[in-house]
Amino acid sequence: MVLREWADSDVPYLRGLFDAADVAANTDIPSPFDADAFLARIRRRRTQRIVDLAVTRDGGEPLGLVALHVASGVLGYAVGPAHRGQGLASRSLRRMTEFCHEELALSRLRLAIVRGNVPSQGVARSAGYVRGDDALVERVNGLGESKLLETWWWTAPGSTGR
Repeated sequence: MVLREWADSDVPYLRGLFDAADVAANTDIPSPFDADAFLARIRRRRTQRIVDLAVTRDGGEPLGLVALHVASGVLGYAVGPAHRGQGLASRSLRRMTEFCHEELALSRLRLAIVRGNVPSQGVARSAGYVRGDDALVERVNGLGESKLLETWWWTAPGSTGR
């Protein structure tokens, strides 16, 4: 698997990846989906120290995304419906977790998962994250609906996570 920057050449693939009801319901990617707005958003987020990378097999066709908010250590991920069940989300999350720990020296990372999103909870568990006892946070999803988010944490081995 190769994680890479998004490019204008990815536009033909984007609708198939992110124009799905469950993507909008469980992320802040808006529906109806607009590929040009998506790429503009990614470029704008970069100025806010949010890194969105395309998940690929070999650096070519994008199959999903993984994101990192550098300042807060918050990660996110989404895989297109046609590419699920192949471990892409788990592998990309593990790779970003390793990068954050080894290259950025972050000892604690966080996920915010829509309450009841069982597939995403499985991805989190497989990458070594555990559900926290934190209060649920309310956020608006890509459909404009209010959703409750659970906090999941990864803490570096031997670290107190502070």
